[in-house]
Amino acid sequence: MILFYSTSIENNIIILKEEEHIHCSKVLRKQINDQINVTDGKGNLFTCKISEINKSNTLCQIITVDMTENQNPYVAIGISPTKNPSRLEWFIEKAVEIGISEILIFQAQRTEKKSINESRLNKILISAMKQSLNLHLPELKILNNFGEISEYCINFDHNFIAYCDGPTDLLSQVYTKNGSGLVLIGPEGDFTKDEIKYAESLNFHPASLGKTRLRTETAGLVALMMLKY
Repeated sequence: MILFYSTSIENNIIILKEEEHIHCSKVLRKQINDQINVTDGKGNLFTCKISEINKSNTLCQIITVDMTENQNPYVAIGISPTKNPSRLEWFIEKAVEIGISEILIFQAQRTEKKSINESRLNKILISAMKQSLNLHLPELKILNNFGEISEYCINFDHNFIAYCDGPTDLLSQVYTKNGSGLVLIGPEGDFTKDEIKYAESLNFHPASLGKTRLRTETAGLVALMMLKY
């Protein structure tokens, strides 16, 4: 199944714009009256019939709607940008395929990469969602600094922080999967002692991801797998 994405829905009509429009009309050469599948990233799968194709948009008449509930548990990874942006992009792509609910990107004291191309990351989120036939688009939140994590951790039932040479209790053993979970993954130079102390003051519990030292993006995926499975 080929899946398209759009949030432009009104009066039983879905409008495909920009890249989605080009992919549908130019790349796949869909025609009027062809049926396609569209999601709004909120769990809805729309079966549609193309009613109009113009220069900038593809208009689709909704035939049926199927709703899929969000996956439980609701899990999130807070991660610091990697020096090589392609590594962070790889993490985001794979995390969406696995079924992450939310991604927080924060600047830590030892973060080397200070700039974030949020537009590109959102495109990767959407592409990975469609490729994996996931009907729920994960939330992407960009934090200005590590201190802002305090504004988000209150939304989760369980909060954890993973760092080198610290905790010994495996995340998979201390997270009971009873409620939502957030895990913080530090930069390539790891968290500082002050950051760890600050996180613990917010009731983040130290947790181990195993005995081997992992790259930032690998640690993020390992943590996600432990949260989900």
